[in-house]
Amino acid sequence: MRYRIKITTYKNGREEYTPQKKSFMGWTGIAFDGDLVSFNCPTNTRDKALKAIDLNYDGNMQKQKIEFEYINK
Repeated sequence: MRYRIKITTYKNGREEYTPQKKSFMGWTGIAFDGDLVSFNCPTNTRDKALKAIDLNYDGNMQKQKIEFEYINK
């Protein structure tokens, strides 16, 4: 898998970091929780962008099992 962080610097010096993943259609945005989205989700720090990439890479998006816990009161 290929990832990148797109850095946008504005005239006043402010920077935005946008985490992205390579897909068959081009570069797809990664949301804060690691979900792939069709739009970009810029962050204000590089660390937040790296965390979003880590969440996506760790297999956070692939369901392995679903459990239910029932509570009777």
